[in-house]
Amino acid sequence: MRVFFPEKHMPLITNFPKRTNRIRIMAATTTTTTTLPRKVGFLGLGMMGQGMASVLLNAFNTTNTNTNTQQSNLTVWNRTISKADALKANGAHVCESPKELAKNGQCSVVYAMLADPKASVMVAEQFAEGLREKKMQRKQNEMSVTTDVDENNGGKDDVITYVEMSTIDAQTSENIKLVIERDQMAEYLAAPVSGGQKDAKEGELLILAAGAKEAYEKCLIDFDKMGKQSWLMGPECKNATDAKMALQIMMGGQAALLAECLAFCEYTGVDEKVWFDVLDKGVMMNPLLRSVGNRMFKGVENNRTWPQTLFQLYLQQKDLKLAIETAEKVHCEVPVASAVHQRYVKASRKGHANEDFASLRDAYDEK
Repeated sequence: MRVFFPEKHMPLITNFPKRTNRIRIMAATTTTTTTLPRKVGFLGLGMMGQGMASVLLNAFNTTNTNTNTQQSNLTVWNRTISKADALKANGAHVCESPKELAKNGQCSVVYAMLADPKASVMVAEQFAEGLREKKMQRKQNEMSVTTDVDENNGGKDDVITYVEMSTIDAQTSENIKLVIERDQMAEYLAAPVSGGQKDAKEGELLILAAGAKEAYEKCLIDFDKMGKQSWLMGPECKNATDAKMALQIMMGGQAALLAECLAFCEYTGVDEKVWFDVLDKGVMMNPLLRSVGNRMFKGVENNRTWPQTLFQLYLQQKDLKLAIETAEKVHCEVPVASAVHQRYVKASRKGHANEDFASLRDAYDEK
């Protein structure tokens, strides 16, 4: 059973079961999520966005094959246009700018997955500019129509849903919301994700959404493809962005503690791999520690370089910084996160910023 806000300011968390059951439940309660939106846009094809867009495109292609239709359901954009080549070859349409996608993309939902808050704001502003031009064009068309019925007039069903899936702070998310909704041509949904590049490629992300439940429901069919589970955390942007910050504190902290333990073993003469095997057999091990630990060992063996980039170190450093700044605004002490952040800064200064965040191992070793 899904739970909705009985009152405006009451918190909401919807926790859906596995995807096969979730589709059945949603189909029984609403018609908005039984079919994929006719056209969807995706802005940002970096390490995460590339995989997420590919999952959506594959789902569209499968649907089109089953219904014997031929159309480009996915429109994408990336600053480095060559990163869209593989998607284009598989049937996606490529736009030259976010502005073009907003103006001519004919998308009902547009997802954005950018590297940092600055990039998210820049792309949203360009997209909003396209919306303004689209609105002006629509008004011109309305003036030239003499009949009572105007297909270009638009309505609630014509509003684009802009979904920001990047890891950004609450204030930036609110600012983007204002930009996107300014001309009443689009609605905004915050939906940061938890997971790595592998999860993005396999549609196994965790999606934390916040905003209007109608906008959330409109995106559920896509969320089901991109993630193994999604939650509507509440009506305000910060309900999702702050939850994501807490996850990043946990993720960054676990990696740092593991690096510290391995360095301790090295300096005290304990066999690091034997110790890691002990950890692996106990209750403290988890998939994150296992994956990061193995990559830490490989980097040390590779002359302390970590070229295998599942999640770049500077991104985790950025996320921790955003979390610390958010904590300061609400007068919450986060001494562990602050100390961990300094280790990421140190690793970056040692030349590992663009390497896998397992390179944090080198921040605990002066060798």
